[in-house]
Amino acid sequence: MTEPSGMPLDGRTVVAALVDDGLALMAGVGAAMPATIDVFLNGQSDAKVQASIISWRRADGPLEAAYGFVALLPMQNVSQRRLKTALFKAPGQPGEYRIESRSQGLESILSAVAEQSGSAFATVIDGVIEALLAGNPNMKRLRTVAALVRIAARSNGFIEVLGGLEEGDIYIQGWSSNFPTGRTRVIAIDEGPVLAELTSAEFVRDDLGEHATGVTGLMTGDTRINPNKLQRVYFRGRDGWFSIEVYQQRVLVALPDVPAHIRSVLDRVKAPDNILEQIRMAAHRFDGRDTVSELDRPVRIGIDFSLVIEGSGILVSGWMLDPDLAVETVMLRVGGEAVRIDDRWTRQSRPDVTNAFVNDPMFSGLNPARNSHGFLVFCPLEDIPASDQPVYLELSISDAFPAYCPLNPTRASARQALSRVLPSLDPRSVTASNSIERQFGPMLQNMTAQSPFAIDTHDIGNFDEDAPVALIVGVDDTISDIGVTIALLGLDEVTRHLPIVIAGPAESFDQVGSDMMRLAAFYKLNVRIVFAEGVEDFCDALEVGVAATNSETIALVSAHILPHDTGWFEPLLAAYRKRGSKCVVCPTILFEDDSVRWAGTWIEGDVDGQYLSDRYVGYPRAVLADAEPTEVSAGTPECCVMPRKAFEDINGFTRGYIGPSEKGLDLALKLRMGGTASWWIPEIEVLGSEQSITSAPAWEELSHRLDRWAFDRRWSLVVSNLRSHNHAVD
Repeated sequence: MTEPSGMPLDGRTVVAALVDDGLALMAGVGAAMPATIDVFLNGQSDAKVQASIISWRRADGPLEAAYGFVALLPMQNVSQRRLKTALFKAPGQPGEYRIESRSQGLESILSAVAEQSGSAFATVIDGVIEALLAGNPNMKRLRTVAALVRIAARSNGFIEVLGGLEEGDIYIQGWSSNFPTGRTRVIAIDEGPVLAELTSAEFVRDDLGEHATGVTGLMTGDTRINPNKLQRVYFRGRDGWFSIEVYQQRVLVALPDVPAHIRSVLDRVKAPDNILEQIRMAAHRFDGRDTVSELDRPVRIGIDFSLVIEGSGILVSGWMLDPDLAVETVMLRVGGEAVRIDDRWTRQSRPDVTNAFVNDPMFSGLNPARNSHGFLVFCPLEDIPASDQPVYLELSISDAFPAYCPLNPTRASARQALSRVLPSLDPRSVTASNSIERQFGPMLQNMTAQSPFAIDTHDIGNFDEDAPVALIVGVDDTISDIGVTIALLGLDEVTRHLPIVIAGPAESFDQVGSDMMRLAAFYKLNVRIVFAEGVEDFCDALEVGVAATNSETIALVSAHILPHDTGWFEPLLAAYRKRGSKCVVCPTILFEDDSVRWAGTWIEGDVDGQYLSDRYVGYPRAVLADAEPTEVSAGTPECCVMPRKAFEDINGFTRGYIGPSEKGLDLALKLRMGGTASWWIPEIEVLGSEQSITSAPAWEELSHRLDRWAFDRRWSLVVSNLRSHNHAVD
């Protein structure tokens, strides 16, 4: 028979409902059963599960139905076919039950269990909750648990003060009469239920009497808990589940002020030593102050600069004095992310720091001959910090609480950061080599900076963005007179009729833009001038220029390239079309003294393997007299014609280089790997000069070494396996 409440009492039938896709709940009555039991579903041996049993003694039931029970059955490996029977393999006589086909919800079944179990329901529901919490419950199951706990829990105090800590845990403070001390698994409710661990302690309050006590603790959730949305916390007390509510007029402590608030109650806290130590550590977390300078031991730190490298991480330069080796670790902390830096930084000689502290009595252990106090370190980060997010160094010190050094990083591009550091390094030093290998190279390799983009355009003449062929001129911030380029293009009978895109950095164009427009109008050119952000070299400018036109064929020209004579463009375009308009064609590039600057990039080989080489650089022009057009291993974007689709298919230039040399070589290899070959047309000649992107003595050598490091990491294996081409000149 089945009672009106919905729970079968005949000892032969159970009601069932799914808790979630992986768990079912059944309820019925029967003989005594152990806490775990094997159950065979639909009488099949391959449908065996191990169920958790929560039971209670019935006051008026016969021996064969003396106990009511709730069974929780895992269903992950059970067929989704309709369940009809369940055989509980108990000691002695197994009990077979028919599963009632009448559909009932979980709450309906538990309501029937509550009616049948009476005063034992608190124990029953507690057992169900504990079983549901076993393992790592999913969100659907956790919502079910929260609903059950809400039914079973009794109110037991209030949270009056709370605040979030940077690592993601929550500080709570309030009162309760049944709150556990130590580490307890709890369920926090903000916008939904969160399974959390609470480390808690009592503290003395004179306003509560003898039946309640002040409570304080740190709560860490499986997922981040929002202190602004926290409503209550459910916890398991000595005799059941309880809830401690967040008081309506609660005090929400700002993140930087939480450690100080914990310190204000620390002398009144009572807890075991291990719990008290954890709360003390929280009281000494970062609160925005420099605490290294307050240390009463010989440890000091100074920061020269810290730079947030967009799309990459943080570069920090500074020094640390620690003659007694008291500092165990140095961590960079940003929000919940922490990176250890003292095991990866590059040490630098800083005699100025030694001289500043050598006469300080606290630093009597300082060796005046040892100056390697400086450090330079790049820290890759998954997420670039927001402008208002605290960034700081944490020094773990033996036999003391951590000390902190706040950073105030400014945002910079990789080139801006390196232009600040590289000129100060001696290219011959071990420090320079170490910095490239361990700091600057990984910084470039990890970079995912945004591509340059146009912010304004100005059209002169009848610019046709859909013309079959467009000439794109890339300008960097070192060009002194773009007017020469415009004049030469205007004097050439072919180029003067082409749609021309001139793209470059907005800050430089802002100064010369009016002259460019005046000259373009004077020569009756059809020009689109593109003002762009994020342009660091002519390659970046070319990429913005390509995006400013829809032409199927694009001619790329650096503003540092000038025609050797008029009539250079038409034969270059003819050579391109002769090869099916599916390749990159490039002319010879000469220095102003008629020596060779570029005449193809070739694969060379030696005992150590293959490598790329600009074979004829510095040779007199006459060496190319017998050269024939030939396919080369890599072309150059300084002056070339190519299909627009090929450029777009490889996503243009690769970020992660300082200068244009390796960036251009990288593009040519990407084109080749994408099926677009490069050809050198030796009889077509243009002029070009080497351009340094800074006048600092060390910059040119170190930046080239760094770009070569980045290039080799991307391409050395590929280059070693590429097929070499026949040389055009013997």
